[in-house]
Amino acid sequence: MKEAVVRESDGADRFAIARVAPMAVTTPATRAELAEHVADADARGAAIVPCGRGAHLGLGHAPARYDVALSTRALAAVVEYAPADMTVTVESGMTLAALDHLLGAEGQWLPLDPPLPAETTVGGLLAADLFGPLRATYGRARDYVLGIAMVTAAGVETRAGGRVVKNVAGYDLMKLLVGSLGTLGVITEATLKVRPRPETTDTLELACASRAAAIALVSSLPDVGPVAQSLVAIDAPGSEAAIRAVLGGVAADVAAARARVLDAARETTVVFDGDGDGDRDRVERRAEDTRDLPASAPADVVVRLSALRATAARLVTEADAALDGACTWLRFDPRAATATLGITTDDAAGALARVRAVAARYEAVVVVERWPAALAETIDVWWPIPAALPLMRRVKVALDPNRTFAPGRFVGRL
Repeated sequence: MKEAVVRESDGADRFAIARVAPMAVTTPATRAELAEHVADADARGAAIVPCGRGAHLGLGHAPARYDVALSTRALAAVVEYAPADMTVTVESGMTLAALDHLLGAEGQWLPLDPPLPAETTVGGLLAADLFGPLRATYGRARDYVLGIAMVTAAGVETRAGGRVVKNVAGYDLMKLLVGSLGTLGVITEATLKVRPRPETTDTLELACASRAAAIALVSSLPDVGPVAQSLVAIDAPGSEAAIRAVLGGVAADVAAARARVLDAARETTVVFDGDGDGDRDRVERRAEDTRDLPASAPADVVVRLSALRATAARLVTEADAALDGACTWLRFDPRAATATLGITTDDAAGALARVRAVAARYEAVVVVERWPAALAETIDVWWPIPAALPLMRRVKVALDPNRTFAPGRFVGRL
């Protein structure tokens, strides 16, 4: 294999997955160099895990083999930006924060808000299918991809889609790569649709006396109000359950949405409604500290639940109750019908079993985002296993016959 470029500041431990560190970290300076590394690894039977800056490597199974962490962070160029066409093409190593800065100069944005935007690359956004509270209003990463370039296991860069909205001919390889966790190829470039940035935005924080009150309130907020809303609850002295509602649009619409949200809040046990300076400082400071909660907060186990919107609130309430105090923090988005729970316990396997028992009653999907290293060999990160697994296996064999890319990381340990 080509000699890896190991940066002292970004050593192998930074790219460890479930405490399994790579033998080397390589950061190709060009796409041609990246393709050479991949081709050589495939020929030698070495296993590569594609990554950007390593911010979201906790997602997915521990790799069956892990020789090289291949970072795309040096590939961060703007290939083409056409503000009038509302499209942008960038290399996969560009961070979301840098992309937002670029688009903001033209009054545009990519309305995707996963945690840690300064450490999340465009390639990581797509490969891990990351999202945040804006998902319910604006959709997910796959809704914004017009074209993609990837390096295959043979070390060949290939393309799918294009750089204009109408170019949708051929197989939709772009959507196949979104959420694949780098198990099918290395994303090197993406063309994305962008949107006009809202004329004005406002963030409203509502602190409730209990999780139950907060779940009831966040589930009843008007659909025509916030562009994003989520509940963050964390067990800590003086910490209430807080609802964060993001309002966006023209000024008149934002003011009207704010009024509707506050009217709904007055029906519940609200401690803070955004009008008192002292409480505003307290709640907004705490909200800033916990905004990236699922990515950074301590917990032995982190699970994400997805259900039907009509049953999401009951699912979260019952899962929290089943954990009997072990759920030390949670984030709940009722419009996207997703919840992330942080669990601190000495019995991680038992806690997961209780969560899955509740999820089964609601036909919900469970994704384990963090777990103790002792469970790495036995845990099913995705549950239940999808019926499409045999087809997924065939796709993996067709695109990566030697299992060069992130072997064992995906559903069913593909």
